[in-house]
Amino acid sequence: MASALKIQAVFGKAKAAPKKAAAKKSGTASTSGGWLGSGSKTINLDKWYGPDRALFLPGGLMARDEINPLLNGTLPGDYGYDPLGLAKDAETLSKYQANELLHARWAMLAAAGAIIPEGLAANGADVKGATWFETGAAMLNGGTLNWFAVPIANISNPLPLFVVVAANVALMGAAENYRRTGEGPAGYSPGVGKFDESAYDSMDSLYPGGPFDPLGLADDPEVLAELKVKEIKNGRLAMVSFLGFAVQAAVTGEGPYANWSKHVADPFGYNLLTILAGEDRAPTL
Repeated sequence: MASALKIQAVFGKAKAAPKKAAAKKSGTASTSGGWLGSGSKTINLDKWYGPDRALFLPGGLMARDEINPLLNGTLPGDYGYDPLGLAKDAETLSKYQANELLHARWAMLAAAGAIIPEGLAANGADVKGATWFETGAAMLNGGTLNWFAVPIANISNPLPLFVVVAANVALMGAAENYRRTGEGPAGYSPGVGKFDESAYDSMDSLYPGGPFDPLGLADDPEVLAELKVKEIKNGRLAMVSFLGFAVQAAVTGEGPYANWSKHVADPFGYNLLTILAGEDRAPTL
């Protein structure tokens, strides 16, 4: 397999790998930066990339040589699994990759945003509309949110729902436009310092780095390759998780933290079977 460090997203541009990385042989583990470039993690990229990577194939139903040739192990999170045949050509595959990654990032934020406020409220924090599907209704009824809430301190947010939504749309729209066009204004980023418009030149639209990587997680290209896999795997889990949150809310009328805490307290008395079999189940959505 060619050097794993030359792996790049097929959607957008990518920077060339350093010479030291390109010289490493396939199939060897290397000590690299781990999460924060500490030199404490041993990375073997061959288990995630290349033709000999681990695959998720239905046993007895699909052989390795039957995989779509476009799924050749260059993309992070490519396990050769495409039962619907969505990867019809390279252009379609790159679009699906970009869409999956963006949805995965949103899902990770959404999952955290659904669990954390409810968990804080359950442990004493004054969080209005803490359950994720009640937040909008609480604000429409004249309530306001607390941007930050813990049992010992609250910082009130006096802004109504309309202003919060407008601000979020404007900020996220600007950020997404910068990502899409590869252009943006000069600015300042912690860990990077001041930067000008040239920082966006030749920036990868999916993994931009630069001002968008203030912790320097992508300084080592092998670490970046590993983090790409971890990100998409966690993002896929988050997308499935939030689907589960929505189904649980429809069935139980409660948020994920309440469902989790009840199950942990009584695993055999509060689970999928007991909920579906319960006569007093009354969905509230």
